[in-house]
Amino acid sequence: MMKNKLKRVFALLLVVIMLGLVLLTLYLAITGSRYFMASLVSMFLLPILLYTYMFIYRLMHDDKE
Repeated sequence: MMKNKLKRVFALLLVVIMLGLVLLTLYLAITGSRYFMASLVSMFLLPILLYTYMFIYRLMHDDKE
């Protein structure tokens, strides 16, 4: 029960972080900041890295119980 609540909190936190990255990238694009490309790359790399970590974790911790 507590494990599911913790997963929901982390999922909501991740959604807020991703939304913040999208808004930051949009702001940097509008203002023409030199940090725009760094923000754009992080906006695409963060979900890819998180998915990769989750995939490897599932492979390493096979829950067949």
